[in-house]
Amino acid sequence: MSKMRSAWRTGLVAVALGLAGCGTVSNAPVPSPLPVVQNTVSANVLWHSSVGGGTQYRFLPARLGDDKLVVAGAKNTLALLRLSTGARDWQVQLDSDIAGGVGAGDGLIAVGTLKGELLTFATDGKPRWKIQLSSEIIAPPAIAQNTVMVRTGDGRITGLSSSDGTKVWQFQRQLPALTLRNFAPLTVVEGTALAGLAGGRLVALGVADGRVLWDSPVSLPRGATELERVSDVVAAPAVNGNVTCAAAYQGRVSCFNVLNGSLIWSREASSFSGVAMDEARVYLVAADGAIQAFERTSGRSLWRQDKLAARGVGTPAVINGQVAVADYQGYVHLLNPEDGSFVSQLATDGSRIAAAPQVLDGKLLVQTQSGNVYALKVK
Repeated sequence: MSKMRSAWRTGLVAVALGLAGCGTVSNAPVPSPLPVVQNTVSANVLWHSSVGGGTQYRFLPARLGDDKLVVAGAKNTLALLRLSTGARDWQVQLDSDIAGGVGAGDGLIAVGTLKGELLTFATDGKPRWKIQLSSEIIAPPAIAQNTVMVRTGDGRITGLSSSDGTKVWQFQRQLPALTLRNFAPLTVVEGTALAGLAGGRLVALGVADGRVLWDSPVSLPRGATELERVSDVVAAPAVNGNVTCAAAYQGRVSCFNVLNGSLIWSREASSFSGVAMDEARVYLVAADGAIQAFERTSGRSLWRQDKLAARGVGTPAVINGQVAVADYQGYVHLLNPEDGSFVSQLATDGSRIAAAPQVLDGKLLVQTQSGNVYALKVK
């Protein structure tokens, strides 16, 4: 990548972060005040654990087996926690700084670095193999069917043998002149890896061989300038049953048949935070921080909650019939899926929760950028 292109991309990232209310640029919008919420749904912290220090990256825990949670922490910490209690089984310091979060599966743990190194470890924290890839790794690897899948900053997705790191396949698309940095993990479902791409496309790859199963546009770039034409999918697609949905920045939210990529519906939207789904609705966090709900089958707009505008709200999650989102001050907000009203609010450590909340064993898992992992119970 040329220095000029790199500078443009860095600037565009700053613009995106400013829109999200992170306060990184001088013209960033003023975050909305914290909503005053009367808690009508119970939410409490079951446990929390500290792993490493502060980071700009979007680390999220990865499940390993029934009761194990692998966590990456700044700047080079890797730990194994008990999902049930948060107790630490082990913690190790790596020789390289972690940037791409952690992936786990097939008895293997994988993390990536800004220098493009993929490092792997056994379930006891001991090193296995490492390999040099073509560019920075800022998205967590995915591991399934004896394949480690890694997204690099140059637009490539590489499938490696989980036994020794041998390259099995590689997918690559030419990047547009300007892109947003893509922190999003792949979404893996039944032998298919779904990946949002620059230029507003969603691609389905075979996990075993990297074969393109389908490639569909979430949104088509438009505008007179390169900046106006940025329309990247930079959050993991959501899957529910045979439907997958994704959203593009300055573009649309679109839903497809997960088997063949045929379009079900598409609506105007702009998001770099992503979507969540349940049986009835698709939930979107828009670029301005508003949360929107659409009917799952038709895309009809149902409600919009704008009281979290410019608060750096990340990808939503659905837990026990509630919609959960988190913001730049570490607050977790629960919304009624019927009308978007607030039903609960819970504080963590005051730092941003940038990565998508995860629902595991009925718990809501969030990791803050100060390096703390929280397991929340929602009743």
